[in-house]
Amino acid sequence: MKKSKLIPRLMNHAGKYKFAMILSWVFPALGGIASLGPYICIYFVAQELLLAGKDLTLLNSELITRYGWLAVNLTMLSFMLYGLGLVFSHLTAFTLMANLRIQLIRHIGELPLGFHILNPSGKLRKIIEKNTESTENFVAHQLPDTVQAIITPIAFLVSMLFFEWRLALICLIPIAIGFFILSSMLKGESNGLLEYQKAQVDMSNAAVEYVRGISVVKVFGQTVHSFKRFHDSIMDYKKFVTQYALSMEKPMSGYIASVHGIFFVLIPAGIVLYNLLNNLQNFILSFVFFIVFTPLVAVMLMKIMYSSSNQLITTQALDTIENLLNEKPMSQPTHPQRPSFYDIVFDSVSFQYEKDSAKAIDDLSFTAKAGTVTALVGASGGGKSTVANLITRFWDVDSGSICVGSVNVKEMNYNEWMSQVSFVFQDVNLFKMSIAENVAFSKPEATEENILNALHLAQCDDILAKLPNGMHTAIGAKGVYLSGGEMQRIALARAILKDAPVVILDEATAFADPENEYKIQKALDVLMQGKTVLMIAHRLSTITGADQILVMDSGKLIEQGSHKNLIKSGGVYAGMYREYQSGTSWKIRGEAHV
Repeated sequence: MKKSKLIPRLMNHAGKYKFAMILSWVFPALGGIASLGPYICIYFVAQELLLAGKDLTLLNSELITRYGWLAVNLTMLSFMLYGLGLVFSHLTAFTLMANLRIQLIRHIGELPLGFHILNPSGKLRKIIEKNTESTENFVAHQLPDTVQAIITPIAFLVSMLFFEWRLALICLIPIAIGFFILSSMLKGESNGLLEYQKAQVDMSNAAVEYVRGISVVKVFGQTVHSFKRFHDSIMDYKKFVTQYALSMEKPMSGYIASVHGIFFVLIPAGIVLYNLLNNLQNFILSFVFFIVFTPLVAVMLMKIMYSSSNQLITTQALDTIENLLNEKPMSQPTHPQRPSFYDIVFDSVSFQYEKDSAKAIDDLSFTAKAGTVTALVGASGGGKSTVANLITRFWDVDSGSICVGSVNVKEMNYNEWMSQVSFVFQDVNLFKMSIAENVAFSKPEATEENILNALHLAQCDDILAKLPNGMHTAIGAKGVYLSGGEMQRIALARAILKDAPVVILDEATAFADPENEYKIQKALDVLMQGKTVLMIAHRLSTITGADQILVMDSGKLIEQGSHKNLIKSGGVYAGMYREYQSGTSWKIRGEAHV
């Protein structure tokens, strides 16, 4: 869809400050006109000097003094009007930036979680911080300058035509050449702006990834070269910026030569007209006016160039902001329904992340009965995590349906559905607050007794025993640091306290040491009692007791059954299990241990 011009879009986001935005243009425009007054005063003072000639007694000192004070007053008026314009522009700009940031943050909160998986935090941070800052800077500073840069040359042209139209037309030749070069430069900049923004976003995302991975670099003794993507993104940005700068070398040189080269046509034209015209006194006065006035042309045209360039950047920034605001939030049913039981049924579900990509889930059907454990296994990229994400509406299915207790998940209130699901991932994130607050995060009304009981069931007694303030000990920068296994147990306590009827586990014991794994497994046994459990498994030893195992490959269900039956059938799962067993065995001095 073709977007409207920049200014109407900015006014739309300015809300009740639209009138203030208009005033931010009016005052600088009037200030630009007033700034030409002192030059006209100089013209009339020069006229008096020429009329007096060598006889200084003929000078009208009172009139010259009047012109001098008028020039001072017009200069002060010009600054005052411009200052008033900046007051209104800053009021508008700060409101605009605040409105956009609030809209973006609220809108992002309404988007499905799958959007955040596909859009890294570095990209979103840049849009919220940098892109909104670009719009603020343009409205606060560059927009008043742009209006003044447009109005002042018009007033300047009228003045030149009034004093000496022939010289004015001659001076327009290099100005026209400069505008032609400027338009070609801006066209080239517009074409390259998308690539420039993309290079910036890639570098920002890679930088976030680099910083987050520093701990891995230190653990494994790797160098910065292990972060090839970060290095490549910087090199790509450098390559683009260098090529773009070099491509502007000749046009920019021509532009500067044109806008600063008016004297190259003004002086010869003045000599020719001096010899052709009869009223030499008026011509000399006009010629003096042009000599004094012409240097302003370069300043005004350079303002127009920078304003036009900044307008392109702001347009691109606002396009990105509005594209994010136009992302469709998760649909909510008008009349939400509640399931009476918690069987999860996939019926011919298909899903792909992008239109041209392969299907992540392809015609998948299965039923996870309430109170049973369903395990998902298969090679990486087989669709296991996608199944879990579709249940929780990180994305919505392309075809087919997912029902909970005969109710389609799309017909359920999302927040209420999320209150019925507990997640336990292999990567645990705890907040920088007390352990008790972390555990009670999904159930703020829980009593201390409830929290302590959840921690006990999650095998966290040994953790609390060694902490100075027990469960009220803060975690993070201003508190204690826990091991990965200990953090996992705290996360399990949170899930136990929540007591949701549906539990989704993504290999909760993947990175635990043997001691923590044992305790985590005991906590999981408590968590899964009577729940509808969907378990994504990499360690096949953890799912041998599952009620059913689904073997996934390229988004398709290729085998289904209990561990015993799948081993007996001798299919894909049986082969995977044999490989897993051989992989967990090791030898010392020829003796095999499992």
